[in-house]
Amino acid sequence: MREWERYLPEITVTVTIGLAAIASLAVYATYGILTWAFSVIWGLSVLSSVSLFFAVRRSGEDWHTELRNLFLIGLIVGLVSVFTGLGNNGTDEPYGIIGYLSEILHGQDPYTTHLVLNYTVHVLNVWSSPVNSSSYYSYLPLLIFIQIPGAGAIGYELMCLGFWAGLVYLVRNDEFAALSLASPVVALTAANGFTDLPVIFLMTLSLRGWTGPKAKIVEYATYGMKQFANLFWVVYYILKRDILQCVLVVLITLAFALPFLLWHPLGIWCQALAFSIGSSCTGQPNSARQISDLYSHWNYYLWILWVYVLFHGYIHQAGRRVWARMRGSHTPSEAALAPVEAP
Repeated sequence: MREWERYLPEITVTVTIGLAAIASLAVYATYGILTWAFSVIWGLSVLSSVSLFFAVRRSGEDWHTELRNLFLIGLIVGLVSVFTGLGNNGTDEPYGIIGYLSEILHGQDPYTTHLVLNYTVHVLNVWSSPVNSSSYYSYLPLLIFIQIPGAGAIGYELMCLGFWAGLVYLVRNDEFAALSLASPVVALTAANGFTDLPVIFLMTLSLRGWTGPKAKIVEYATYGMKQFANLFWVVYYILKRDILQCVLVVLITLAFALPFLLWHPLGIWCQALAFSIGSSCTGQPNSARQISDLYSHWNYYLWILWVYVLFHGYIHQAGRRVWARMRGSHTPSEAALAPVEAP
């Protein structure tokens, strides 16, 4: 083994962040605005985090030691990002969530009351771009309340970085998942204040952390936060052939939405439940979803990474058995879907 290969994980991190930063600057220098290309660049960087597992294997170093090193690098990158703005402001969610809570506290329905945001994005601290947006809340109600009151946008970003640290801790005994999620690129995503981090942490807590009633309570809570969580649980229980749990996901989701359905039915229906499908939602601002949304949101790539690293065994087995089934074999076993419990 060559001497430099001992540092292959750190080299991988440096190259990934460096290339993403250079590409982002090139896009901004060319177009002068933040475009969907930013999300694709950093989203692919997030997905590339799985390469850290192979980099650590190639380095020959103890993976527990490398996990600690990567975690510390990610923590430093995240803290620098929060307090300097370097690689930050990739989303308006730290500002938006605080604003939506303020609307509720003032007796306004966030699904029907416009929230106006005005702030400045510092693109890698090289260029600045003003952001002016007006939107309704588009997630499920419980997510609004996961924040530290009075902490501001920086407080929200630090909270999300803390959820990232907790996520790595929960999967610390799974080499592949731990090394991938400890990636400094994932930490940087958290430091931007994406609302996905609290939800993904709680879902992981229910799958890999707590067991019994506590795990179920946490799982049920995620039904009222972000729609990706609901989609995950529905698919999860369909694959486990547990139709009763699928029905329960729907019922609990509606229970969380019920106060707002009684308040202004069309608001939460169009913004969070129906995604502007149907004539009744015609003309509703910012509720219609487009195909481009699937790749133009940096945080969406994090969900792909999370599902893959937690269930890679099942995914690979399913792929092999689907191929085998095409040649006359049987389907993947239900037991393969069960998450690996941390000892």
